[in-house]
Amino acid sequence: MDFERELLMIPGPTMVSPRVLRALSRPVLSHWSNEFIQAFTEALQLQRKVFCTEGYPFLIAGSGTLGMEVAMANIVEKGDKILCAENGFFSERWAEIVEAHGGVVDHLKFEWGQPVDPKRLRERLEEGDYKAFTVVHVETSTGVASPLDRIGEAVRGLDSLYVVDSISGLGGMPVKMDEWNIDVCVTGSQKALGAPPGLTLLCLNDRAWRLVESRKTGVSDYYADLRRWKPVMERPSGYFATPATGMVLGMLEAMRIVLEEGLEARWMRHKAYSEAFRAGLEAIGLRIFPEKGYEAHTLSVPEVPQGINDGELRRLMRQKHNVVIAGGLGKLAGKILRIGHMGSATTNDLVATMGALEMSLKESGYSLKLGEGVGALEETLLSKG
Repeated sequence: MDFERELLMIPGPTMVSPRVLRALSRPVLSHWSNEFIQAFTEALQLQRKVFCTEGYPFLIAGSGTLGMEVAMANIVEKGDKILCAENGFFSERWAEIVEAHGGVVDHLKFEWGQPVDPKRLRERLEEGDYKAFTVVHVETSTGVASPLDRIGEAVRGLDSLYVVDSISGLGGMPVKMDEWNIDVCVTGSQKALGAPPGLTLLCLNDRAWRLVESRKTGVSDYYADLRRWKPVMERPSGYFATPATGMVLGMLEAMRIVLEEGLEARWMRHKAYSEAFRAGLEAIGLRIFPEKGYEAHTLSVPEVPQGINDGELRRLMRQKHNVVIAGGLGKLAGKILRIGHMGSATTNDLVATMGALEMSLKESGYSLKLGEGVGALEETLLSKG
């Protein structure tokens, strides 16, 4: 098998554009150089655009989980009450991070595969004195997307900060931070933005920043203290800790690509990909796991057919067809498949993945007519123009 031609179709990291790879292959730059300072400045300007905010951008070396940690490290003081809306593996991680920083968590639980209900969230927030509440936009453990816009409208006027993990959504689905009243939004470089892993991106609005500045106690995490980072983000020639210079160049190129395509066009492309891939899955008899109407546009999550071993199926796809997809997490391990189609994914990638899935299912003993999934996918894409 030629691993250099492996097609990576997991929910992140994703395949990246050759333009991004070329930016990453450049000789290492000094973080004091004019070239890097200009690149970092532009990257932060573009970050505001992709988040749809006039707020404060932060671009820091680390994973998306670091972004979640940074958010809570700066918001939470010991004893603060935080409401965590939980509907999957990653939304439950918010609670662990809050507790690690001395916060008191209340859990608002939804079934895995169900979106966060704005009405229930509003009602719960009105019952308690919560400093903030957390929502995961795209819960990649289940493939469900919660309605950030409706949540933002539902919580309008409340004092609690609206904190969003859009690690697997931003860049592939609409996220309008200012318009939707989102106070803090976190994402990662390796998902729908189309860069490799290594950077976390987050933005805070004025309300969130005032809260950070008015803390009664210091931030316990030195590296995560946004008051130390903010002068660098405002003037990238400054210094707090060495930035990931090569990754910043790659991230800049990725965001240029996003904005060249246009946010609206990119959102529509991901929506079309999602609808087409689901049509292909349904044509070969696979059941879609997340609630209908709330499927994420950045990945598809079908249930594993009865009698099929998901590990063996994924092994066949990779070893025989050079296509990599992911299995379930936590209590969904062995029960679902998670197939990413975000960022720089193309129609060719979708067709190849569906074909590999069909052949691997048939070889695993599943009854289907080869080509039906690919055909339904192609028909749906053509209908979307």
